[in-house]
Amino acid sequence: MSSPDKDNPRAEKGRLAALRHTSGLQQAELATRCGVSRQFLSMVESGRTQPNVQVALRLAAELGCSVEDIFGTVAPRHSHGLAVQLVQPHLPAGTRLDVAKVGVRWVAHPADTADSLGGGFGESDAVLDWIEGRAEARPHRSVGDLERNILLAGCDPALALLRSGETSGPSAPGRCAWLNAGSARALQLLADGWVHIAGLHYTSGEADDNLSHVRRLDPGQHWQVLRFTRWDNGWMLHPSARERFRRTEDLESGNIRLINREPGSGSRRWLDHELTRLGIPAAKVAGYADERSSHWECARALRETQADVAVGPRAIAAIFGLDFIPAGEVAFDLVVPKVYLDHTGVQALLQRVRSGAFQREAQTLAGYDASAAGSRAE
Repeated sequence: MSSPDKDNPRAEKGRLAALRHTSGLQQAELATRCGVSRQFLSMVESGRTQPNVQVALRLAAELGCSVEDIFGTVAPRHSHGLAVQLVQPHLPAGTRLDVAKVGVRWVAHPADTADSLGGGFGESDAVLDWIEGRAEARPHRSVGDLERNILLAGCDPALALLRSGETSGPSAPGRCAWLNAGSARALQLLADGWVHIAGLHYTSGEADDNLSHVRRLDPGQHWQVLRFTRWDNGWMLHPSARERFRRTEDLESGNIRLINREPGSGSRRWLDHELTRLGIPAAKVAGYADERSSHWECARALRETQADVAVGPRAIAAIFGLDFIPAGEVAFDLVVPKVYLDHTGVQALLQRVRSGAFQREAQTLAGYDASAAGSRAE
């Protein structure tokens, strides 16, 4: 049995048990949530032993109180939350975070980005703190809930519809945090263990390009490809450009300025395929090097007359009051490692994607078809 010290708090006898009873938790349930045995928790409640800092923090998070509420005024000196790995390593303390457990590690992404703030502030899970050079997330939600969170990366604006619902149901709530990312970056985040699900659309004229691209990256077929949406893809253009631009070949005229997507995105890949097919050098396209990281950033640039045309969905063009010239249909798919198909949050998200309610909602977006959402791509 450990002896007390100033870095490992000892619960005042009866206080932890009282807080647990108030929360309506059985001893075994709280022990499971905190990753300890019921016998160990019983010893902590009776004051016969003490938890380490990490367990103390999990107890506090699960009970919705502070460590001091359980253990009195003697609290851990060197830790304020969960040790996390940051996808962006140099975030300042106080940054709001989306947190989830991906595989065996806790990962965190900034909750507020230039891309996300177009719709105002959203939910977050924690606030970043730095303890002796180590990133820690100070959660304001139950650690058990954070374990049910899922992280999703992709560029389809319809992914935002998935953030509005819990990922595990009212008895075990989790969140779906969406990271806007082009197809190549989304797949890289998935491969590197930063997200649970990636979305992609690679349209270059090949049959079922998404599936063939994933198979090249994943020859062992450890990833499952699921259908999500299909949308009308084409040219978004400022109304003032409608007489000067009718088709892709007009980019070579010198009278049209493009806003491009970043390398690796599905829209950029489609454009490059078209330019190659038509024999148009990228150097002859005004604005080819002027890049934005999302469909709505491109549309905003067009509305503000920074350029004339950009590749994007009909739905985004409609929202921004832009003209639209269709150029085909895009299939946007979800890629899920098979090991995550049993994750509570992933299962709930896929159930939502397959629901008639979600499919009807998605199909209210101009040019969208979600009738196959959630089905397996073979």
